[in-house]
Amino acid sequence: MGKKKKFDLSHLVHEGYLKDGDSISFVSDPSKTAKIMKQPNGEYKLKVGKETVTTLHAYSMELLGQEPPNHASCWFKAPNGKTLYELWHADDYVEAA
Repeated sequence: MGKKKKFDLSHLVHEGYLKDGDSISFVSDPSKTAKIMKQPNGEYKLKVGKETVTTLHAYSMELLGQEPPNHASCWFKAPNGKTLYELWHADDYVEAA
């Protein structure tokens, strides 16, 4: 396995796991969603509601009411039903096989 990589929402989009405009949902309450939106600087962040643009970590803290007990990516599902954590580490599983 390679070095530990930092979570990067933009990387998941560039790798094709997610697309601009995809909606992700909170694992504990699927009615809580956010859209993946490309920002003017080229990064991808979450758009919550009509106005708020935030990071995955900040949104997970808002929904959980505390610092996530594990990585924030564990708390959100992609449209395909996998958690963002699973998508983030998908390359690791391929390398390990």
